[in-house]
Parts: sequence; C-alpha cells; structure tokens
Amino acid sequence: MKDSRINYVVVGSFVLSMLVAMVVVVALLTGRTGSTDSYFTRMDNVAGIKYGTKVTYEGFAIGQVENVEPLRMDSKTGFRLELAVQHDWPIPKDSVARVAASGILAAVTLDIKGGVNPELLKPGAEIIPGQAANIFAVMNDVAGQVADLNQNALKPLLFALTQQVGTLGAMLEKHAPELVGNMLAVTADLAAKTPRITADVERMTGTLSSKVVTEANAEQIRQSLSNVAQLSAGLQESRRKVDSMLSSLDKTVTGNKDTIDQSLKDLRHTLQAVSRNIDSVTYNLDGTSRNLHEFSRQIRDNPGVLIGGTKRGEDGPGRK
Repeated sequence: MKDSRINYVVVGSFVLSMLVAMVVVVALLTGRTGSTDSYFTRMDNVAGIKYGTKVTYEGFAIGQVENVEPLRMDSKTGFRLELAVQHDWPIPKDSVARVAASGILAAVTLDIKGGVNPELLKPGAEIIPGQAANIFAVMNDVAGQVADLNQNALKPLLFALTQQVGTLGAMLEKHAPELVGNMLAVTADLAAKTPRITADVERMTGTLSSKVVTEANAEQIRQSLSNVAQLSAGLQESRRKVDSMLSSLDKTVTGNKDTIDQSLKDLRHTLQAVSRNIDSVTYNLDGTSRNLHEFSRQIRDNPGVLIGGTKRGEDGPGRK
C-alpha cells in the first residue's frame, strides 16, 4: 500500500513538472515571459493574423497579437490590432508594422520595421501600418489587379473586336464580288498601261540626262553654290563687323556715361525752363502774330505807308 502511494506521488510530480515545462515553453514561443506593453496598429487586410500571432521587431520575437477588432470607417472595413510587446521595448516613432512571412511555408507574423526617429512611442500609441511583405500578399494583390484588368479592359476590348469583325465580315460578304471585280479591272488596266508608262519614264529619264543634267548646267550649279558660299562668308564678315561696331559703341557709351548723364540733366533743366515760360512765350508770339497781321493788312490797303508812313486820304491817292 505504501509503495503504490509513492508511485502515485512520483507519477503526479512528473506530470505536474511536464505541465509546468509545457507552459514555460509555450510562453517562450509566444514571447509572453514577463510584463507587456500594449500598442495598436490598423490594417486593411488581416489574412493570417489572429490572436496569438507572433509580433517581431526586425525579425526578433517581442510579443503577440492580443486582439483583432473590425472597424467601419468611410464606407470601408478596416481592422484595429492590439499588440502585446515586451515591457520597455524601444520602438521609434517612425516604425512601420506590416504582415510578413520569413519563408513560403513559414507562419505569418506581424513584423515591426524599426525607424530612425530618436523619439520613442509610448505604450498605448499607434504604430504606422505598412504594405504586406510576404509573397502571398503580393500574389494576391497581383491577382486582384489581373482580375480588374480582365473585367474592365480585356472583356470590353474582345467584345468590341468581335463586333468589328462581325461588321467587317458582313460588309465583305455583301460587297466581295464587286470588290474582286474592281480589283481585276484595275489589275488588267495596269497591266495594259505598264509598257507605255515604262517607255514614258525611260524617255523622260533620257530627256533629263541629255538636256537638263548637262556639263553647262552642272557648272552653273557649281558656280551658284560658290556664290552662295561667298555670300554666306560675306554675311558672316558683316555680322562680325556689326558685332565689333556694337561692342565699340557699347564701350563708348560706357566710357562717356558721366557726360551723357550730365547732358541729360542739362536737357531736363532746359525743358523745365521752357515749360515754365511757355505761356509767356506763347502770349508774346500771339501778340506778334496779331501785329504782323495788322501790318500786312495796312500794306495791302495802302502800300505807300512803307514810304510816307501815313495812310492815304479819303479824296484820292495823294496825301493832304
């Protein structure tokens, strides 16, 4: 009886120690070996993410996913993830959380890519979400794009091509005999006129060779090209002279800038003096013009005024 109790105690102790060892191993595998801090992030797709999914920092296990909560915002469903991370684990403020997988057959993890900001996130803060970094997510995204391309581009294109081919087939079926007849007629006419066209081309080529492309014409063309070259050289020389003249004029203006400025000041002063006295000058010119008009009128009435200095009498041309 005593021996059986001892056996029970040994077996019970062994089972209890195995249970403790299993709990320790599970805790080590999940990263829950001490106190933790909670952080949050948002994801549009949480495929493979669930409670207990491992959270890593640059590949190093630091915790697990505690909760996945769906949220409805702006007519779109998203997910808010609560992450349990080792206490006092430094996470820079610009770190990015993304779904990742170390291999094709490896389990999905939530990896935090560390940033470079010296400021650290406080517990309860939200980590910036990033694009998934595993091949399955990329393949899923590519498959979605291919499906969208198939629905919005390829199918309408094939439908339009089918319609066009059907329309073209109907037109050909309706007008094919007429088109073939026209092609045969054009071919026969071209075959009949080809010898004459060839003869005309040969005759024109001979005329060009004998009358147009002659030595005299070639010499004139060479002379014209030579004259054009000389004219171009002369224009370039003229341009150089003009540039030199402009440069000299610029130097002259630059060298006499003070004199030109003084002349402009004197001219401005003269114009100001004229503008101040223009009313008096205009008044005097007006009086002078009236006097000249009166003098010319008296000369027309009595030219003798120039000699005698008096007007003619009322009785006759003589003086009284």
